[in-house]
Amino acid sequence: MVEPRKHYIGWAQAFFSVMVLWGISNVFMSYSTQVLEVHKIIFACTTFTSCSFCLLFYAGSGKLSKETLRSIDTWAYGIIMLINYFITLNLFSVVTATEASLLQRFSVIFSLFSSWVFLMRKPNKWQLIGVFAIAIGLLVICDAIPEEKAMTVYILMFLAGVFQSLRLFVAEFHRPHQKAVETNDIKSRCRVIGYIMFVITLIFVGITAGVAFLQSSVVPENRILFLIQPENFFHMPSIIAGMVMGIFIYTPIRYLEFASTHIIKTENYLTITSFSFFSTLFWEWATMPLTGLSLKELSNTDIIAGVIITAGALIMALSKLREIKKEDNSFGSYIYLETQNLTAVDDSREITANTLEHFGGDVVKAAGALDVPPSVITAFLDDKEKVLAFKNLPDIARIYRHKVAGCDALTGLINRAGFMITLRNAPAEFKIFSILYLDLDKFKPVNDTHGHDAGDEVLKAVANRLEEACPTDAIITRMGGDEYCIILPNSDKKMADSKANYLQQVIAKPFKIRGIAEKIEIGASIGIATYPKDGKNVEKLLTIADGSMYGVKHLKDN
Repeated sequence: MVEPRKHYIGWAQAFFSVMVLWGISNVFMSYSTQVLEVHKIIFACTTFTSCSFCLLFYAGSGKLSKETLRSIDTWAYGIIMLINYFITLNLFSVVTATEASLLQRFSVIFSLFSSWVFLMRKPNKWQLIGVFAIAIGLLVICDAIPEEKAMTVYILMFLAGVFQSLRLFVAEFHRPHQKAVETNDIKSRCRVIGYIMFVITLIFVGITAGVAFLQSSVVPENRILFLIQPENFFHMPSIIAGMVMGIFIYTPIRYLEFASTHIIKTENYLTITSFSFFSTLFWEWATMPLTGLSLKELSNTDIIAGVIITAGALIMALSKLREIKKEDNSFGSYIYLETQNLTAVDDSREITANTLEHFGGDVVKAAGALDVPPSVITAFLDDKEKVLAFKNLPDIARIYRHKVAGCDALTGLINRAGFMITLRNAPAEFKIFSILYLDLDKFKPVNDTHGHDAGDEVLKAVANRLEEACPTDAIITRMGGDEYCIILPNSDKKMADSKANYLQQVIAKPFKIRGIAEKIEIGASIGIATYPKDGKNVEKLLTIADGSMYGVKHLKDN
């Protein structure tokens, strides 16, 4: 369940992506190929590479890095995107750019049908009317295509629509990205998308370099001219244009594509892409004095088809936004009147009360944690008769267990109870693991000098650093106060020592806390215990790690 406010954000991201970034992207690609005469392959390679570098440079190393690289979702997205890229190139080579951009809207039809059949997302009647209008627009374009190349165009249109839809479905369900979304950390999301683009770059550059190497092994007169040549790698206009495209246009497009498809779903995102016809026309017209591009190739058929397809997309988009508005103005999607099942009422009230307690009575935070509008929480508070219950109680209960009951209210880490359950189960899951018991040094003066609010900010910042510095399978908790504990699966004593030294360096870096001029510097004392070398009883292991930590702290004090 996604609350309406988040839906509005997702739609706004998609509209901005298509109406601004897509339009500018299409114009810049036209300018690069027609005016700068870039080499398309080198231009694409540089675009992907610079996009990946830009995202990873901003995000830095941290959580979800290895998981993203190892994920089959990442490699599937990369392979599908490259296939889609080459299909699109071929489509643009047999029809005009305007016709190709309109023919790609077949993806709207394919995605709506696929989501209906395979994902059980039943379209409303207005979506069906809109998709019928898009189909008519496509027929208008197809009717104007010369007979000798019609079959080629039809096949490429079908393949382009299929692979563009598949790419966005993979983006929507990409598991590492979903985990990054749950952390609510922009850097984690950028890191995941950066590594996805890195994989695409790796595949693309590998294929390109392989072809260039084969070309270099034969004499120039025997080379295949339409394939990439070794000297093309040094074509500076292609490299510079690709860097501009990758950093300033492609990076935000990829970020917004993943962000919005996760919220509004693939078929709705592709509906909005139908507006790219007019967004491209606008930006091409607006930038004509700078680019020198001409709109003379635009035919009456293109305009008619573009109007029909855009009108169909507008009908589809407005119908979905109307549904969201209804949800926002009605409790029917979230709660209902229940006078018979008192257990459902009691469970709903208990979940709401515990969530509010967890977040110190903050209605907005409580609503965000349960993925419902704040008005739903307020309705429960005003329910003196005790007759309201969550409509989808099992889903809410699952969200509650994951985001509230099992989390530390301050840091968002797994709480002590959940950590102890995991620790007791660890011997059955891992042949070897280590426990790191961590206590902050010089933390008390932070509270004494700057107040407890500043101390809380430091504790949250430490939790974030630990999450970024530890492997994705590590289990991290705040034991209480300024003490943390970490389970490192499949980690022996030597590996745990290395990780402890690294964590000390990470925490020793100064903290910049909002509202405080000077940077705060603290340290960490870390104790280690390893299973089964130091013992097989997990409570004893925890005591050993705790004692080891105090031994380290004692040495520092002396």
